[in-house]
Amino acid sequence: MKVCILASGSKGNSILVAGSKTNILIDAGLSCKQILERLNQVGVDENSIKALFITHEHSDHIKGAGPIVRTLGIPLFINQLTFNDDDYRLGKIEKVKIFENGYPFTFNEFLIEPFSVPHDSADNSCFKISERGSLGKLIILTDLGYPTKLVKEKLKNPSTIILESNHDFDKLINGPYEWWLKQRIKSKNGHLSNSQACELINEIIHPSLKNIILAHLSEENNEPEIAKAEMMKILKERKSDCNLYIAYQNHPTNWIEV
Repeated sequence: MKVCILASGSKGNSILVAGSKTNILIDAGLSCKQILERLNQVGVDENSIKALFITHEHSDHIKGAGPIVRTLGIPLFINQLTFNDDDYRLGKIEKVKIFENGYPFTFNEFLIEPFSVPHDSADNSCFKISERGSLGKLIILTDLGYPTKLVKEKLKNPSTIILESNHDFDKLINGPYEWWLKQRIKSKNGHLSNSQACELINEIIHPSLKNIILAHLSEENNEPEIAKAEMMKILKERKSDCNLYIAYQNHPTNWIEV
């Protein structure tokens, strides 16, 4: 199993997960045209995409969902509260598959384990994904205000973590955003800061952790160099040889083996 982040940030998010036989998308926060262009950039035939999974209803995660599933003729996997909040924006979709957070299910060779995290959305889902016959386990952990006990439990054994590192606290507080928005971002239903991401990794790091991909970085309130330097400090202190990557808004990452 391998993963490529097509886009990550407040202007649109989409993650491509490739198994031995099946490719799936997590979120479609770009336009359908942009998603297809980025699939082409990373050498993936659009017809190989077999499903779209949605984390939550914010536009930077769902904007292109309706068009992409209609264009590709694939099912949309979404939890009920998120669907209820967003069905008018999705348009007509023939294949809607409702999942429930906390209840694992299979899709082709994948085991999908959705779980709830605190965010200012109807029922934000994060995902743990593994593939039949493979040791690698992928956690997609973005758009959460703080790591709950459940989150830490899920992080006990993944080999690859896509982890939110949204903002530098000082840049957020001293930046141009209005106060209400600053409050929202740093709240328990907002987004993980660089320091929160580092604290979480410091707590859960284990020998089988192979890759950390820092994601959903704010263009206004963060810098890739700051986020990377803070996390590298933790990895060095823990003497970890884990690979560290940054996901960007404007171009896909390289393929990363889970």
